[in-house]
Amino acid sequence: MKRLPLTGVRVLDLGMVWAGAMASKFLADLGAEVVKVEGGSHPDSTRGSWPPTARIVYADDDPGTDPWNRTSLYLERNRNKLSLVVDLRDQRGVQVVKALAKVCDVVVENFRAGVVDRLGIGYDSLRQMRPDIIMISMSSQGMTGPEKSYGSFGNNLEQSGGLASFTGYRGGDPLSLGVQFPDPLAGGIAPGLVMAALRYRRHTGKGLYIDLSQRELTTYSIGEAFMDYSMNRRIWEPMGNRDRYAAPQGCYRCRGDDRWLAITVQTDEQWAALCRVIGRLELAADPRYASAEGRQAHHDELDRLIGDWAATQDAHHAMQVLQQEGVPAGAALDGKNVLEDPHLVARDFWERVQQRSGGVRRHMRPPFLLSRTPAVTRSPAPRFGEHNRLILGELLGLPEAEVKSLEAEGVVEDVPRWAAEVPGLDYRPRQAPAQSPDVL
Repeated sequence: MKRLPLTGVRVLDLGMVWAGAMASKFLADLGAEVVKVEGGSHPDSTRGSWPPTARIVYADDDPGTDPWNRTSLYLERNRNKLSLVVDLRDQRGVQVVKALAKVCDVVVENFRAGVVDRLGIGYDSLRQMRPDIIMISMSSQGMTGPEKSYGSFGNNLEQSGGLASFTGYRGGDPLSLGVQFPDPLAGGIAPGLVMAALRYRRHTGKGLYIDLSQRELTTYSIGEAFMDYSMNRRIWEPMGNRDRYAAPQGCYRCRGDDRWLAITVQTDEQWAALCRVIGRLELAADPRYASAEGRQAHHDELDRLIGDWAATQDAHHAMQVLQQEGVPAGAALDGKNVLEDPHLVARDFWERVQQRSGGVRRHMRPPFLLSRTPAVTRSPAPRFGEHNRLILGELLGLPEAEVKSLEAEGVVEDVPRWAAEVPGLDYRPRQAPAQSPDVL
């Protein structure tokens, strides 16, 4: 293995679900050694629960005897990590995490504001033991202000951040984007902030605390709407698939079952090219459509004309023809289409990973390519508590008798506590796994 950019950096991952787990996943992809910490009574919710809910996807649609190790969300967001399961409601568990933080460079967490402080593992506590530690908190509302203790999901933040005020259809109610938009937004930007903090520490020898508010990040992404109001007293309203400047823009039904094509025209040149492709050259010469303002004014009529053409087209072929003529266009892909997309296949976006439980599965590579050190899955997502003994014994140097005591008293575990209540699940303690050669 080549030396990756973050080789030698160790991360204490307290991140759960999406934002925190995604941030630490990217750090792990870049070579950091990431230790994911969960509790036996409060595991990462992406591991699911029992009975399984409709939103939990398992390999082969089969929960197996260890469903907590087989959920799609957990497997996708936790590759290249180590797993430590320790009860933070017990002071001995808190002491284990503090000892771990002392040998880590970075701590990632996305709990509700104040949670890590109440547990005794907040930044002020950890920097007493390691002054140069870097910690990033990715809370809902930020760590200060009257709403700092609020909890939320991405859907709530789309509303309170202002985004959902104009993401619906014209004349309709606010609509969520259908995916928890603030989570991947925060998960994607956090690694850059961490790397900036590591650079700062390298120059100054000092640590940093990063307060990343997911709500503010959502609002930050739509600054144009607030500028429009502050300058023109104009409040943006929902407008469906259209744009305030580009015209025409829309998603048009194509030939086949539920096939669609998105088209955006930003310039007069693109408009002329679109007219050529759809075989309506007279539209390019029509003075009503000669400017973006004119095309906006007649958008409904243009949608009908483009829709009539699109209905006779294969979405992929139409996309390729339009792109060749310089018109931004894209076929709307569903999950099956994305998996089979020749462009993604050509870029090796999909890699086959041998899971700990669940066979060989296709996974997404990181959405970035480094020419000298391409990131790959060095190890699949770990089983629950798979590296307990490796971390407690090898990394922290705890005596065997102490490790056994922590295990016997349930401070350290290797199955979720809810599993013991489910007939047929393998909730018996397992033997310590063999040491992994690519960690520590």
